[in-house]
Amino acid sequence: MSPEEFVARSFDYIIIGGGTAGLTLAARLSEDDNVTVAVLEAGGDRLNDPMVNTPGLAIQLMDKPDYDWSFQTVPQKQTRNRIHGWTRGKCLGGSSAVNFMMLSHCSKQDLDNWVELGNKGWSWDDMVPYFRKFETYNSPSEATGKKFNHTYIDPLLRGTEGPIQISFSESDINWVQETWPETCKNLGLPEPKDPRVGSAVGGFNQLTTVDPKTVTRSYSASAFYAPNKDRKNLSVLTDALVSKINFSKNSSTLEAAATGVDFIAKEKNCTVKANKEVIICAGVIQSPQILELSGIGSKELLQKYNIDVVVDNPAVGENLQDHTATPFGWETADGVRTQELLHNPEIAKQVMEAYAAFKAGPMANSLTATSFIPYHAMMPSSSISDVNAHINAICPSTTDTRHSILKRQLLDPKEAAIQLVPVPTGSDTSKADRCSGTYAHEWPGSYCTIAVCTTRPFSRGSIHIKSASSTEHPTIDPAYLTHPLDVDVAAQAILYVQEFVKTEPFASNFKSDANGNRIAQPSMLVPKTLEEAKEHVRNHTVTEYHPIGTCAMLPKDNGGVVGPDLKVYGTSNVRVCDASIFPLHVQGNIQSLVYAVAERTADLIKGKT
Repeated sequence: MSPEEFVARSFDYIIIGGGTAGLTLAARLSEDDNVTVAVLEAGGDRLNDPMVNTPGLAIQLMDKPDYDWSFQTVPQKQTRNRIHGWTRGKCLGGSSAVNFMMLSHCSKQDLDNWVELGNKGWSWDDMVPYFRKFETYNSPSEATGKKFNHTYIDPLLRGTEGPIQISFSESDINWVQETWPETCKNLGLPEPKDPRVGSAVGGFNQLTTVDPKTVTRSYSASAFYAPNKDRKNLSVLTDALVSKINFSKNSSTLEAAATGVDFIAKEKNCTVKANKEVIICAGVIQSPQILELSGIGSKELLQKYNIDVVVDNPAVGENLQDHTATPFGWETADGVRTQELLHNPEIAKQVMEAYAAFKAGPMANSLTATSFIPYHAMMPSSSISDVNAHINAICPSTTDTRHSILKRQLLDPKEAAIQLVPVPTGSDTSKADRCSGTYAHEWPGSYCTIAVCTTRPFSRGSIHIKSASSTEHPTIDPAYLTHPLDVDVAAQAILYVQEFVKTEPFASNFKSDANGNRIAQPSMLVPKTLEEAKEHVRNHTVTEYHPIGTCAMLPKDNGGVVGPDLKVYGTSNVRVCDASIFPLHVQGNIQSLVYAVAERTADLIKGKT
């Protein structure tokens, strides 16, 4: 509908942000014919857009204004003052429309940590039904399952009726995917189990959010919105940028009640009324931005920009955590296929034609190979003999409960300290101020990169407005590597990954110099000591695109913005539902948990849990 038609009505539930969580929530709430649901999305409708639907084009969406907000951080002191580009989806589907479609899972302990921090109802056992609810597992053919080690999946633990289709690729499995699981096994890593048992340790090929029937991306817009877009009680307005939430205050309870939402559409200022609730699903960057623009945040910050204070809560925008990725790349052997082949326009054209005609070839596939590795497992590559003493020396006992939980998990040999993601291309982190630049190097030759990714960072940053306008991007400071344990973990892993290119069957795909050593890609030197590895970490660390925590679900006196019901403290009818509510980070790609959080939030609102 037009903006004029939209504001002529009022709605029971107004959802700000039509992304991963927002459209999931909209679909579930609008199952009730007796309520009306509205979604305001700042981006456009990209349903049926081949750029979004084609699995192999994910990297091509970065930094394109039709798909990406193209946020940037402030210079990061611990990464040589580099600015980091942050891709966030700007269209229906949000970041589920632009991500790499890897479907990994947090561990059982990750969610049980949330309960320990005061969030009853959010344990692993509480959340398992919601993981199953959002997905439909599509089993691979028997041949594919055995060849590429997909037999670790237990179908009985998987969903069978959810909107999001998850699968393993049946098309053009590349050499990285083929050799990775066996290489991990030969390095002594444990045999993987289905992550749904509560732990994902070892090396394997992950499931992806690709619909195997159509060989297209399965994401919140195609799966939750498209089948339900004709519901009479569901209204979605795209190209509508929210300015703020309007409030009135209850004189007896002193709680603020949302009465409506201001937004900009077609260069006009508009207001829509809310009858019951306003639910912010704008993501880790814009959810705290919207709260602050609406008068909920630090009193000092709001007054600086002449914003009326509705709720004074300095925790809004704090507690930012992000998975970092530190790449190391090596030159591949002659004849080994890598993504550098696509630099040739004729080959790129053939690849696209193969996908268009047959839904086959590299464009039908996405990243799948990964490993989750405990800190203790990396020690054979280190000179450290007493792991506990080493960790305690870097991070002594603290009164910070969250740091104590993270340290306990780091010392647990059953919990992953790092995630490894092998990518068959080189990387240039000097261009990381734009996300598309990291894997758009200009060196001759072909390369393979292993990205060393943190699972539970200790460093914490912030996101805050820098004006009273929603059109101006907020200040993003992830404070990368400001905690010494984050540097240590990444550096230990950089030393450890050198073993992968020496271990078969992965090893046969790399070139060697005259002394039989693997050849590092340009701009990288092979570290021989922990200090050299730390230098590499500072020089090359970038984002893994998994920011969380800026509207943390914690007790208010412990830095919380929302409670376990996801209601914003000091309000009676405003909730936040997206990755910004995660109080502590979790291992792996976060989209599966965002879907599950949205599913449970819908039940919370409906009174079913």
